[in-house]
Amino acid sequence: MTGSLWDLSVRELLARTASADPTPGGGSVAAVSAALGLGLAVMALEVSRKRADAAPEVAALSDLLAAQLPGLEAAADADVAAFETYMAALRLPKASDEDKAVRRAALARAAEGATRSPLEAGRRIVTALAGCLEAARGSHASVVSDAGAGAALLGGALRATLLNVDVNLGAVKDAALKAEFVAERDRLLAEGARLESEILHLTRERLA
Repeated sequence: MTGSLWDLSVRELLARTASADPTPGGGSVAAVSAALGLGLAVMALEVSRKRADAAPEVAALSDLLAAQLPGLEAAADADVAAFETYMAALRLPKASDEDKAVRRAALARAAEGATRSPLEAGRRIVTALAGCLEAARGSHASVVSDAGAGAALLGGALRATLLNVDVNLGAVKDAALKAEFVAERDRLLAEGARLESEILHLTRERLA
């Protein structure tokens, strides 16, 4: 596809996602969901900062989290680009031995890129979850559910994003690199699950 996913309306994005077009796929839709999840946490802080009784650190925290949004936006388009690079490598000629060697090298590079891309997105999501935890602590009780909802979206987005690591691992032939990718995937999943659980527990506690 051409252009950015962020140039589409929500209705167009849904229609494109629900079509036979392979992009946007799971990774890019997950990044969009993650950005919206973080947006909810920012909204909870923005509402809270306008209150007369707002703690002084709420405004700074809101600004800090809002500054993370462009990274998640970029992750959506990066996923599409990584997929298209891999598909371009698959379409390379393989008539001669030289062609095959060039194609194998291009596929290896593309597989590595298609695995690094969701890992980078996963790191951004985990950072956003850490911010959501602070938002759940610092936002007013009337909007803390929005911070919790944001965390739930981010947690789901993390798991969805890292499925793209799983699907690309088989094409990564370097055993040491594959082990590095698996370790990073597992670390992100564990940290994300811990943060999401803590945020949801805190949210329910504050709503009780």
